[in-house]
Amino acid sequence: MSTLSPMSRTDTLRDEVRQLGALAWPIALAQFGLMAMSLVDTAVLGRVSSTDLAAAALGRNIGFSTQTLTMGLAMGLEPLASQAVGANRPERAWHALMATLRTIGIAWFPTVLAAFAYTLVLPYVGASAEVIHRTRLFLLAWAPGLFAFPCFIAAKTYLQAHGRTRPALVAAAVANVINFAVCNLLVRGDDALAAVHLPGVGLPRLGALGSGIALSVSGAILCVIVLRGAWALRPRERARDAVSAREVLRYGLPVGAQLLAEIGVFALVSVLSGRFGDAGVSANQIALGRASFTFMGALGVSGATAVRVGNALGAGKNARRPGLTGIALGALVMCAGVVVFTAAPAVLVRVFTHDPEIVALGTLLVRVAALFQLFDGMQCVGAGALRGAGDVRFAFGAGVVSYWIIGLPLALLFAFPLHRGVLGLWWGLSASLVAAALLFLVRFWIITAEPRRETPLAHRAAEY
Repeated sequence: MSTLSPMSRTDTLRDEVRQLGALAWPIALAQFGLMAMSLVDTAVLGRVSSTDLAAAALGRNIGFSTQTLTMGLAMGLEPLASQAVGANRPERAWHALMATLRTIGIAWFPTVLAAFAYTLVLPYVGASAEVIHRTRLFLLAWAPGLFAFPCFIAAKTYLQAHGRTRPALVAAAVANVINFAVCNLLVRGDDALAAVHLPGVGLPRLGALGSGIALSVSGAILCVIVLRGAWALRPRERARDAVSAREVLRYGLPVGAQLLAEIGVFALVSVLSGRFGDAGVSANQIALGRASFTFMGALGVSGATAVRVGNALGAGKNARRPGLTGIALGALVMCAGVVVFTAAPAVLVRVFTHDPEIVALGTLLVRVAALFQLFDGMQCVGAGALRGAGDVRFAFGAGVVSYWIIGLPLALLFAFPLHRGVLGLWWGLSASLVAAALLFLVRFWIITAEPRRETPLAHRAAEY
């Protein structure tokens, strides 16, 4: 599947919307597939044990927050690959992918160590000893997946820069089938076989540990399929257009730091939700899963926007139209979340649990999520537009200001002094998303002022 066409200097707004949409929907569909795996794990665990559900929720948030470095390295490939493709330099895009994969491999072991170190703070935020033990088991099982998933993102990014989206779609579909089977068998043991009228074979119920194993297995499937697709697209010429590890780090580290600023504050809020009991942790995870599911649509538009912006710069064009069109399209996509979350919040929570306390609290959190959907979409796509332009340092700084200087203090204020609990934490997060959306939009508008033809915008961004 190839959805990318050469950029023309006479492209109209309708052309841009068509190109963005054609590239965005397969990316978004693949992202929905990735999120579906997490939702399946949550649903299976939620019907087995609230302790295992809380442990896997904490483990998943810790794992995602500590792998932001390797995720950043993978996503930092966006400006390198998309601008190289736009400039008709496929060898440079390929060497950028190879350098990125090597750098991810080096950074993987410190990522795993950081995840286990993170668990040392759990006793101080009120998590029970049993939840902490099962969280560590989950992280141990998920350790191979913490390497496979960033490699999948890197290879997928390389393919997207060429307009190839089929391998990621196939990978997501296959991984979902395997994850469903493996997660059910390992988490529920013989109960899973009994549900389909098969005799038991002595399979134990592994709970959170089984969920972590399932994530690693499905992550390996994702990685293998997209790497095969990337290998088939490698340039046949022997021309050297090398990309150094320093260049990968130049883009990847700020992207990783920006992700840490965002994911880290959400992970911290999840940890702080433990102060309000297992119900608070579970309700937070369920509502966050629902908000993250709709976010996958914006993430698809973000990836497409990064490609279109990078291709425009590589071809010597101004990138304002594809960037602003993408931001508007991202906000429009998130309108679906506004409607659904407003219309049936309790129904969405009951899919995962029938515990009345969790349902009541989760319903309130889903309603808050409905309020920030548009801004979440705008900040997500705005960050993608800046990545495509190579302006990754500003996105990091704006993320720190939005999430840690504005959002977190408000979240703590609402949750503790004002006694609003988990709901107050989410009010603070909403404020951070609004701030990030506005900062990214203004920044992109500034750096896309009509540049001189001989000056690449990626270099102009560093001058501000």
